[in-house]
Amino acid sequence: MEEIKTSINMSLIKCPECGETVSDKAPGCPHCGFVIAGNVIKCPECDSVISRDSVLCPKCAFPLPERKEEKKNEVTVQQLYSKGKEQELARIEPAFSDAKLLFEKESFIAAYNKINIALHASPNNVDCLKLEEAIVDGIRESSYKTASELFQEKQYKKALTEVESALHYAPNSHKLTVLFNEIKSAKSRRRVRRSIITVIFIFAIIGGVAYSVHNYYIQNNENEAWTEATNSATVSGLENFIELYPDGVHSMEAQQLIEELKKKDSDYWTKISSYNDVSMFKEYKEKFPEGLFLIQADNKIDSLDWAQTTQLNTTDAYSQYLNAHPQGVHKTEAETAQDIIKSATPSNEDIESMKSFFVNYYTAVEGKDDNSLLEFFEPVTARYYGIANAKKSDIQANLKKMHSKDNRQVHITINNDIFKVTKDLNGNYVVTFSIDASYDQNDATPESSSSMIVNAIVNQNQKITSITSKKSSAL
Repeated sequence: MEEIKTSINMSLIKCPECGETVSDKAPGCPHCGFVIAGNVIKCPECDSVISRDSVLCPKCAFPLPERKEEKKNEVTVQQLYSKGKEQELARIEPAFSDAKLLFEKESFIAAYNKINIALHASPNNVDCLKLEEAIVDGIRESSYKTASELFQEKQYKKALTEVESALHYAPNSHKLTVLFNEIKSAKSRRRVRRSIITVIFIFAIIGGVAYSVHNYYIQNNENEAWTEATNSATVSGLENFIELYPDGVHSMEAQQLIEELKKKDSDYWTKISSYNDVSMFKEYKEKFPEGLFLIQADNKIDSLDWAQTTQLNTTDAYSQYLNAHPQGVHKTEAETAQDIIKSATPSNEDIESMKSFFVNYYTAVEGKDDNSLLEFFEPVTARYYGIANAKKSDIQANLKKMHSKDNRQVHITINNDIFKVTKDLNGNYVVTFSIDASYDQNDATPESSSSMIVNAIVNQNQKITSITSKKSSAL
């Protein structure tokens, strides 16, 4: 491999693990963490930079003399941590920067949508979580101010709409919930008052006698309605009573009972809202079937069920989620995940077919059968070990090197411990398995052997479009 000399007498090489450019004097590769210093050599056949403990060159499969030195200069925990931080930053940008800029401009809803994109890529990122919290605070305070002003102006409908929108983003806000209930009560009382005033005006026109009869009727019905409302012991029952009899004998008592019920509701919700136990929120819905926080409880149950579903990541788990939440927040994600899992799951016949395919492939390799071997490839192979866009002549040349004059026989065995087959979105087979390779030498040199992990892609025409290998980490 060509090396570029610099002014400080060091060389730039390609990392044997990830292929990125790195200094040959670096302790480890900053891209993947592979140990560089004292741990790389050049292949005597193709001049590639490879790990010094390799038995076969991963680029040209040339057999190398066995080395017994211990690896040195292992990548430090700090290097791995730094690499992880870089990867995390790459995932959340530019959504995080956009969210921060929008937040500074007080475009809180747009900022919330952006920060959720970043959190989807990195759910536990501290900076994202802090910014999300600040954005939610901004939404809450801005909406509270706007709704309060509308409430003072008696624009109840607009005020309710503003508070409902804010509760979508800050469902646990006590001050928003209290304001919502105050506006709703005021709106109901105004509507009822208008109705009663109209009725009284009509009865006043009809005359005093009709008014007396009506008054008696109202009083009698009020007593019956009060008995029914107290027996129900629900907020809706008491609110209905107040709507019917806003100035009745029991209206103030009804309002006091409503406040007591709401306080019990609010106290109970405050107690459980920070927990992540689905059973608690289901119990809340049973205790308070008309509770103030039913929407928030449903959202918590949906969110917790989804977290468990994604952890299991099976078609059955996604089906259970969809059955429990047919209109859930994550409905589309669940359906998409199901399709991906189904498309990437090969049948038993597919797996056995791939096993047979690679047994035949290595039989051709062992037998130095050029014609049979080339039948496994298209005219151009995207990746053939260390060669990109390899032609059939490249494959023949590599087979010739493997069966050099120093090697009497090559033995390759596919192990049964690892044989994994999946499908990509294009229907290609993605196959991973391990092999044991050994070489019988023509001279007195002891037999050399190694274990390798092979990664291959086989297209729908049963042709290998990519095949690479690396030394098994088990060695």
